[in-house]
Amino acid sequence: MRRPGTLLFSGTRYEIDRVLGEGGMGITCLAHEVSASNLKRPVVLKFVKDSLNSERLARFLNEVELSILFNHPNLVPIYRLESELIKLDIPKTKASRKRAYEHTVYFAVMQYIDGWNLRQIVDRLRSLGMSLHHDITMFIIGRVARGLHYVHEYKDENGEPMGLVHRDVSPENILIDRFGRIKVADFGITQAAKSSRSENLINAGKILYCSPEQLEGAHLDARSDIYNVGLLLYFLFTDTDRFGPEWGLQYARERIRAKMKKSPLSDLSTVDPRLAHICHVCLSEDPDERYQSCEDFATDIDLYFKETQKIVTNEQLEEVLTELFKEKPTFTSRRFIAITGSPHLEQPGYDPSTLTEPQKTFEPLPTVRLDEPED
Repeated sequence: MRRPGTLLFSGTRYEIDRVLGEGGMGITCLAHEVSASNLKRPVVLKFVKDSLNSERLARFLNEVELSILFNHPNLVPIYRLESELIKLDIPKTKASRKRAYEHTVYFAVMQYIDGWNLRQIVDRLRSLGMSLHHDITMFIIGRVARGLHYVHEYKDENGEPMGLVHRDVSPENILIDRFGRIKVADFGITQAAKSSRSENLINAGKILYCSPEQLEGAHLDARSDIYNVGLLLYFLFTDTDRFGPEWGLQYARERIRAKMKKSPLSDLSTVDPRLAHICHVCLSEDPDERYQSCEDFATDIDLYFKETQKIVTNEQLEEVLTELFKEKPTFTSRRFIAITGSPHLEQPGYDPSTLTEPQKTFEPLPTVRLDEPED
């Protein structure tokens, strides 16, 4: 059995627990992966919606093909691709009899991230009338940048850079688990610059989280993702989607494009000028004026922490999130001493003495894809 070339077949099965979410392209379910001796572990199964649509299926298989090769602590790992053969009954018509049709359903088996996405976290922050501590924000964004840098620098089997661009960096696709570990998810529209299929996806993405060149359907490189991460940084600083006010108005795309020409600095007056400048660089309209790599971006964040003598860790982020989702957070823990010098972590805009009862959260803004027409 241990000889090279031997093929082994396992008896793994999946027991679906519940649907976790449904997006424009896929459906995710929480399931238990059951292996030998009835050992179970939670996993996420991702199914492509309308798998009879060849373009949707190609996007899904593209995501799995890329993600299954990635190995980075800030990326959601895909373990494997599975398939299930199902039989569909085709109704009888005047022209033909009722007959059975076999169809192969593909699904990806992914790591289950027990936690929240950035949209859910900011939604909770907004309900408490506060924004996230800015050093915690920079720690999150720095880890997102590291994960994306790995993707951007990924090489093929010949050692040649593939020129990958995520193209869908948005709050919904940044996950943080209950231990404070940050993961970039959803590589469904990631494409290599040299891929023949990238022509079909040149406008893919979400209209509220896109770069100027993405909105115009121009060629994309890693600097487009850097712009998207700048929008995430703006989102965490202000609790607001930068292009949210334009969405829903007439000529939304033209309004968003005009706003892209303006500096975000006027909206970041309450943010440390150095951190506001980092956001400003990311959101430069001209790609040549942005950070030229996510490595440069993340290094600038590291230098900020070094020069201010701040220490931020996953454990501190874990503590912040634990407090955040309590009914009345106090943000008091010995883990915060490395940031503030005391066990208390001040959160911008938050006064626990004024909190009487949990406020209702805002509905998330729509994230309409760029490759779908506006109404």
